[in-house]
Amino acid sequence: MNTLNLFDVEQVDELSWPQPQDTIDLRSSALTVFTDFTEHKPLVIDGDFEAHEAEKLMVNAHVRLKIVLNSKGDFIGVVSLSAISHRNIVKKVASGIDHDDLVVSDFMEAKADLKAIDYAELKISSVGDVLQTLKTNGKRHCLVVDRKSHSIRGVISTSDLVRTLKLDVDLTLPLSFGNVFDHINK
Repeated sequence: MNTLNLFDVEQVDELSWPQPQDTIDLRSSALTVFTDFTEHKPLVIDGDFEAHEAEKLMVNAHVRLKIVLNSKGDFIGVVSLSAISHRNIVKKVASGIDHDDLVVSDFMEAKADLKAIDYAELKISSVGDVLQTLKTNGKRHCLVVDRKSHSIRGVISTSDLVRTLKLDVDLTLPLSFGNVFDHINK
């Protein structure tokens, strides 16, 4: 290990501050509201993981969506916090399924049921284009696929859109792309 040099700060008068970011609006590149898995590790969970434990993990980590993988590490779907909520777990138990037998894959949206935006198209689109496209979707998240490499490239979330656009929207309430669109157009 090395010992770093220490310097006097007597002659220092100013603080460094973050550089102001460009204002992001509906005309901004759609890439500004996109979580790119080549830059940010995707949040994944095993489809055989116990549902009630997954819900606890997601609540404690403030995560609203996880990519579901099978035991081989293949993408099989997504699970949202709302889908795996305690209320939905209780509904399945009431229907006769043993609480401890419920796993993440019992609550996920299978990949066969999912729709996604193509990354190539996203690169040339605006935030407004994304909102317009997803307005009628009613979901909190939308996957982005790289069709050339046949991979999930990332995700767009309503929460990220609200934060990025600095909208005055309560994120604790149910929210969809349509809600965000309506809020912007008030």
